[in-house]
Amino acid sequence: MKKLSMLILLVIVASLLVAAIPTKMMRLTIINKSGYDVYMKLEGSPVTDAYYYLTVPAGDRDEPTIKVFTVMSDAYDRTTWQCDGLKSTGYLVVDGNIRLTFVPCGEFQCSWSAGETSYLGGCFDDVLYQVTQSQYLQGEPRMEKVTYWKYLAYGIPSWASADGYDGYWNFGCYTWYWDLKTYKLPKGCSFRYQY
Repeated sequence: MKKLSMLILLVIVASLLVAAIPTKMMRLTIINKSGYDVYMKLEGSPVTDAYYYLTVPAGDRDEPTIKVFTVMSDAYDRTTWQCDGLKSTGYLVVDGNIRLTFVPCGEFQCSWSAGETSYLGGCFDDVLYQVTQSQYLQGEPRMEKVTYWKYLAYGIPSWASADGYDGYWNFGCYTWYWDLKTYKLPKGCSFRYQY
């Protein structure tokens, strides 16, 4: 009888300890406009030990696919597959309701302005524009636009930074460099979706 009451007491204490962990549930909305399926794996911290595998079918700009998931509040290790299987890793901090919009692959998502005129696009190379001149078109608060894809940059090399190129071509009268680069958003520490 003592062993049974000790076991019941142990179960009650264990359930109280588990119930003491704050587990707020948050809404994670994923809007897929990328044209490809998006898969996201979220692995929580040891506090919540949460694990999610989220799938959002392909959608486009005219008819996006919208999925709403309920996840526990936590800082997650994130692995995302997008743009026809391209894998990226990082973190997703779920501290409130979040909307992630996956924009079309291969589309640059920034603008810059000169005086009163605003120009869309033109952010092919981040070196071309200073941070104070560029403004990423993120949208409303807690809505983050996500994109991650690779592109081929090429041109006439600057021999001072020759070790940073992936390779060279001899074509015509010039030597050209080529470099495989990664374009990814969001950028910066203030975003919840981190690379």
